[in-house]
Amino acid sequence: MMTLIFGLYLVSMLLALKGKREWSFYSFALSLVVSAFWLSHHATDALEILL
Repeated sequence: MMTLIFGLYLVSMLLALKGKREWSFYSFALSLVVSAFWLSHHATDALEILL
């Protein structure tokens, strides 16, 4: 999943370098949404710690 997130950010940067500004913004916004979902998933996951 982390590879997907980094890949989305890479696509966003490449689109920005190619001059496709609008698509770059959409890609960056999608990357932020996926990152927020992944953070929320990990922040609310119960830890399985046996002491």
